[in-house]
Amino acid sequence: MTRHFRSWRKAGLLAGCGMAFAALLILLVQRYARFSLPYHDSFASHSAKAWQPYGGTWQLTNGTVFNRSDERGAKLITGSPDWANYTMQADLEMIGHEGDVGIIVRVGKEERGIDSYSGYYVGLRSLESALIIGRADYGWMEAQPVAMPGGVQPSTWYRLKVVAVGCHIGATATNLQTGQEAWSAFEETPCVLKGKIGLRSMATGGAWRNISVRRATLGDWESIRSHTGSVGHPVFPDREADYNHMRESDFGQTYVPTRNNSDYLLSSETSGPPPPLISIESLRNTKLPAQPLRIRGVVTLTHPLFVQDSSAGVAVDVDKPVSLNLGDEVEIAGSLANSGYTSRVEASSIRLLWDRTLAVPLSISSTQAASGAFNSSLVEIRGYLRSKHMERDGTIVLNMGDESQSFTTVLRNTLSPETYADWQPGSWLRVHGICVLGEGANGAAFTLLTRSPADIEVLAGPPWWSGPRILRIIIPLVLVLLLGLFLYLRIERWKMRAILSERERLAHEMHDTLAQSFAGIGFHLQGMRNMVRSGTTNGNLTEKLDLACDIVAQTHREASAGIAALHPDADEGRDLLVALEHYAVRMLNADTLPLVLDRAGTPHELSFPVRDTLFQVGREAISNVIRHGRATTIVLRLRYESKHVAFEVCDDGIGFVQEDSSGFGIETMRRRCEAVSAELKITSVPGQGTVISVRSPYGRRVTVADWAKYIWKRQRDRYHDAAKRDAAQIDG
Repeated sequence: MTRHFRSWRKAGLLAGCGMAFAALLILLVQRYARFSLPYHDSFASHSAKAWQPYGGTWQLTNGTVFNRSDERGAKLITGSPDWANYTMQADLEMIGHEGDVGIIVRVGKEERGIDSYSGYYVGLRSLESALIIGRADYGWMEAQPVAMPGGVQPSTWYRLKVVAVGCHIGATATNLQTGQEAWSAFEETPCVLKGKIGLRSMATGGAWRNISVRRATLGDWESIRSHTGSVGHPVFPDREADYNHMRESDFGQTYVPTRNNSDYLLSSETSGPPPPLISIESLRNTKLPAQPLRIRGVVTLTHPLFVQDSSAGVAVDVDKPVSLNLGDEVEIAGSLANSGYTSRVEASSIRLLWDRTLAVPLSISSTQAASGAFNSSLVEIRGYLRSKHMERDGTIVLNMGDESQSFTTVLRNTLSPETYADWQPGSWLRVHGICVLGEGANGAAFTLLTRSPADIEVLAGPPWWSGPRILRIIIPLVLVLLLGLFLYLRIERWKMRAILSERERLAHEMHDTLAQSFAGIGFHLQGMRNMVRSGTTNGNLTEKLDLACDIVAQTHREASAGIAALHPDADEGRDLLVALEHYAVRMLNADTLPLVLDRAGTPHELSFPVRDTLFQVGREAISNVIRHGRATTIVLRLRYESKHVAFEVCDDGIGFVQEDSSGFGIETMRRRCEAVSAELKITSVPGQGTVISVRSPYGRRVTVADWAKYIWKRQRDRYHDAAKRDAAQIDG
């Protein structure tokens, strides 16, 4: 049973270490694979967790990333800062009419702001219907734009490809519907040589899909360079007259000076005069006749569509998708449709009037929101997060409330489900969203429809006394306590084993010295007693008394020297050879056994374990020579090498047979040397003396690797010892 338990325990330990190593390896491989080339986005699996937004309202739907914000310079960044020469390709679509959308390469020092990054931007601009390329470094330098054949049209997909090799930047844009292409090349010295990738829109919304990155060579840039001239430095007009001349000469076929306000995003054939223009607040009049109407407002949510003016907000029903961004000012014609608590407008036509007119959320209380006064309006409310859940389609639902009301916050089409983990129950949140009555569940007074994770801000985390947080504190604490208890018990066992080993060594030494000496004294005293009893006392009695006194004196000296050597400061800080000489003098008169001290090399400082090992090995060797060697001279050599210290104890005694070198004293020497990674070598020839040499490193601090090796060796030795005992029991 004991053998099987030990085997299972060892197997469990090895399995646990293997699983931990495998988990670490998987994490490293995933991290390397995420930011290694080639790269392709994971939007199709509804995951964009590696992308970091800087401004904008980013959403992920059906494998496409959308930014439906007119913010100036919204960015979405990913990749490695070590990417150098690569080709980035993406399909993109402009959502809006005035602005530009594109991709950025070799991005660094990214922050929220218009040009708050360092790198290169390549995009399509609707103002000139051109392909643009330039350098941003908390400022903007642009090369001359290149006209895009057929123009840059909203709701049209283009394929943009950028090649960055050294200080050469090349780009090509292709209209995926017509196949028309534009080419541009740019050179800069000095230049940005490496960086991340990103998506960027300027003063309009956009959509991106099929993003890929691969390594590039100079030949890839040359293939683009062959289609167009290369710009050696940024060239852009400084005066308005020069700009107008460039626009007319280079973009005469594509430039659209102003948007025609008669163009409808959504329209149906109507006749007669336009419906009357009314405020959104007046739609709440239940006695309003069922007739066509016309309203104007700013888009506050795109899917579903909500608009609001200075008086109120309203939901708008459309029968087909409309390319609108947050902040677009629109004119809507249609009819009123009442549905429960809310009024809705069924749109027959939508006309874009202006853009970049972002609505500011109204900070209200939950009681004001529940009253209906701010229904369908963009508001800001604070509350505690009570619970949360994620639906099958990835929609995040937060159940919130305060002292007055309970309400629900809904977030659809977020970039990554990992956002869900950022909001912990018990946290105090500030939420921007469209207040909607009548759609709350579980007794909620109203629902907030948010546009992106940026609309949810954590003001304060959950209190420390909350259940999940207490568990997160208690579980690691218990694990640390258990680990500390385990280490304490292991250390105590190691200490006990060290004590028992030292007691065993002392027992052998006492048996070899004191016990044998006292036995010799006893034999002499017994002989003298027998002589006295038999009456045969003569001069021999005096000789035996003198010999017994000499043995007692010798035993006293050896015991005193041995006890002094057991003290931690046995060498008293002296030079190692001097300390050993002092020990030999204590054991025996210096004139009886002369010592020769020999030093060589430049002295190095020895660590305490190494110094103690050499001292104890030298003491043991000197004791053996004095007790058994019958030597006339002992030579102590200490040689300092570049990385090791060599120590030798040589004598001219009787020596011994090598097969007899397994005694306890020699075994103790070996164990001491193994503890400091030293090499012990014993050379002895009968009748010619003995040489005991030790070669040891100077010593260093104990590292984690040393502890790991030590623990592994201990476990291996214990396993082998257990196997030997089991085998012995079976044989017995």
